[in-house]
Amino acid sequence: MSEQAHIFIESALLPHKNKTGLLDQIEGELTKVGLAATFKKSKPHHSLYQKARLVARDKAFADRMDPIVVIGNEAAANEVLSGFLSIDPDKKRPLLLFQLSEKNVKVADLVNQLTAALKAEAIVEEPMAMIEGNVPNKGRRYFLHYLQVGPDFSALLPTFNQKVVWKQAWQQFLDFWNLISRNQDKVTFAWSLRQGSSYQLYAKTLGLQVLNQADQDQPFNLRVVNQVAWPKILLTYLQGKKGRENPSRRGFITKPIKNEAAIHIRDLQSVKLDGNALENGAYSFQVKEAGTYPVISLSKSQESSK
Repeated sequence: MSEQAHIFIESALLPHKNKTGLLDQIEGELTKVGLAATFKKSKPHHSLYQKARLVARDKAFADRMDPIVVIGNEAAANEVLSGFLSIDPDKKRPLLLFQLSEKNVKVADLVNQLTAALKAEAIVEEPMAMIEGNVPNKGRRYFLHYLQVGPDFSALLPTFNQKVVWKQAWQQFLDFWNLISRNQDKVTFAWSLRQGSSYQLYAKTLGLQVLNQADQDQPFNLRVVNQVAWPKILLTYLQGKKGRENPSRRGFITKPIKNEAAIHIRDLQSVKLDGNALENGAYSFQVKEAGTYPVISLSKSQESSK
């Protein structure tokens, strides 16, 4: 494997205090050790998807298979992955996702862990999926583990039998409460799901996730949070922690969907796709399996030290 990598960092996830200084420090240290073939950071009007497309089109790297390093979260990795594959879907550079910690970012540890992971070359083929259609322009977007439309509610939708980080869950409760207390019409959207001859319409949804299950019989799972009062969100979560299965009557829905299921989103206003704001309008796409993608794994000791 190449000794250099294309580095992408989701700037919005860094602590707000001295963010610019921290970005400069990370870039300086990665350049110092010779790890960064390119270093790209997201900006308010320049997403990682756009940055990845620029690198993928760069003729200087046309004959190289430098790995990709994403410093951020699952959504950032999806953006970078989609950017590269939009230029050449057959050229699959190994991808390493380094999830940013909620704690203070220690630059020296970050650089050491990235270097060690790239040298170890622990590459596994992980299942990949895509959405194809108007997303928002005609084309495709790829994802590994899950794709998210709307606010982040990953901590609010566990499998209802697992532990979650209470700090993260509580912050998301507050986010939903804040959104709902202002104007629900500005944060909800209408959408429909079509699978073969079956058709379902959801009038007011806060957010949904498509999870890649990598199962031939059940390739995807759909998780939905519909419009509910915030106390019901808390009540549902607590009931779920006690073992209640899929309490959909309280606004939460979890259901399997098939390959090539069609989703049509209407009346879109201020909704985000994987953390990026979507333009107003309608979106229509199919969810499809897309083979596998080479992913570089962090060792368990590296993951636990973050």
